[in-house]
Amino acid sequence: MTAVAAASLDQAKIAEAVGKLRQYMTDTLTGFVQCRSLPGQETSAAEFLEGALADLGLASERIALRTEELKNLPLYSPACCPDGGRYNVLARHEPRSAGGRAVLFNGHLDVVPTGPHELWDPAPFDGELRDGWLYGRGAGDMKAGIICALAAFKALQDLGVQPAGAVGFNGVLEEENTGNGTLATVSALQSAIAAAKLSAFDAVVIPEPTHERMMSAQLGVYWMYVDIVGRPAHAAYMTTGVNPVETGLRIVDAMKQLEHEWNLPENRHPAYRDHAHPINFNLGQIHAGDWNSSVPSVCTLGMRIACYPDMTIDAAKKLVEARIRTVEAGLTDSDVRIDIRYEGFHAPGCEYDLDVPAMQLLADAHRRVAGELPQPSALTATTDGRHFRLMMDVPVTCYGPKVQNVHGFNECVSVDSMVRVATSLALFIHDWCGVEPLQA
Repeated sequence: MTAVAAASLDQAKIAEAVGKLRQYMTDTLTGFVQCRSLPGQETSAAEFLEGALADLGLASERIALRTEELKNLPLYSPACCPDGGRYNVLARHEPRSAGGRAVLFNGHLDVVPTGPHELWDPAPFDGELRDGWLYGRGAGDMKAGIICALAAFKALQDLGVQPAGAVGFNGVLEEENTGNGTLATVSALQSAIAAAKLSAFDAVVIPEPTHERMMSAQLGVYWMYVDIVGRPAHAAYMTTGVNPVETGLRIVDAMKQLEHEWNLPENRHPAYRDHAHPINFNLGQIHAGDWNSSVPSVCTLGMRIACYPDMTIDAAKKLVEARIRTVEAGLTDSDVRIDIRYEGFHAPGCEYDLDVPAMQLLADAHRRVAGELPQPSALTATTDGRHFRLMMDVPVTCYGPKVQNVHGFNECVSVDSMVRVATSLALFIHDWCGVEPLQA
C-alpha cells in the first residue's frame, strides 16, 4: 500500500472507524474530567494526557512554564499562579518519510472553578454520562475537543494507516487566565528548545467548543482590578466614614455605560456587526469588608474587559482608566484612593483567514460529515489562537463540539457532536497530511 493509494480511503470507512470509538471517547473523557485541573493544579490532567498519548504510540515531552522567560514576549500576560514546576505536554507523530503537510492540535488542560458543588447535578468532577451528554467541569471547555483530536488520529490507526505528515498534540496550561501556557510552547518551538519545531507545522486547529463552527475572529480581553480605599468607621457613626463599596458601585455604573457605548451598532467592528452585544465588561469578583457593623476600609473589583480586534489592549486600558478617573474626580471626599492594577489576561483580539487551503479543507471535511459548510463564528471571547496568528502567522482556527453551560453549573458536551467533530478531524488529517501504511 503506498501513501498515494492510502489517500483514497473511503469517507464511509473513516466515519465507521470513528463511530466505533464512541465508547473510547466517553471513557477517556470521563477519566480526563476526573482530573481536577483547576488553575495551578493541572498536573493530574497533564499526566493523564501523557498516558492517553502513549496509548497511541506517541511519546511526550514536557515544556516547563517559566514565567521569567516569558515576561518580555509580546503576548505575555501577568501571571496569576506560581510556576510550581507545572508543564505543557507536547507530542509529535513523525511519518516514515517527509512529504505530507503537518498540523498541530492545541488544547488547554486547565478548567475554571466550579462554584458550590451542591448546585451541580451530577457532581462537577464525576464525568457522568446522561442522555447523550457527558457532564463535568471542563467536559466541554475543552477536554472533549482534545479527545476528539485523539480519536481522529486513532481512527486512522485502526484502519491500518497513519498520517504522512507530522501531527502534533499540545496540552497547555493557563488558557483560562493568561494564555502563558501556549506562549511557553510557542516560545520553545521558536527557540529550538522543543524537539518538535513549530516551523514544521503548516496549520493549527484548536478544538475549542465552537458548536461545530469555525472561528473567524476573537475579541481582545484583559483583566483589571480596582482597589478602592475608603475610611472605616463604626456603623453607628457611619457618616464619619467613607464607604469604598459605594464608590465601587459608581465605577461599575460607569463601566456599564462605556460597555453600552462600545456595543452601539455604529461602534462595532465589522466582524461583529451581527452580534447584538459582543462587548462585555464582566464584574467577576467583588471583595469588601469583614464586619457588618463596620464601614469597610477597602473594596476590590475584579473585572474582565473585552475590546474589538482593531483596538490594542493599551488603547482599551486608557479609555477604561479615563472613565474610572472621571468617577474619582466627581467624589466629594478626598480621602478616597482608587488604584488600578493588572494581572491575568492581556490578550489582543485578531481575525482569522478561513480562505487558506488548510481551513478550506477543514470546512469541507465538516461539510462531508454534517451536510453543510460550517458557519464562521466571531467569538466574543479570547482563545490561544492569537499566539499562532499574531506571533507566527500560521493558519489557525478553533473548531469543536456542541456544549452547554460552559463556566456554569452542569457544564456538558454532546457525545453525538464529539463523534461528528472527530470524524471531521479524521477526514481533515487524511486530506491535509495524507496517509501512509502503519507498517512499511
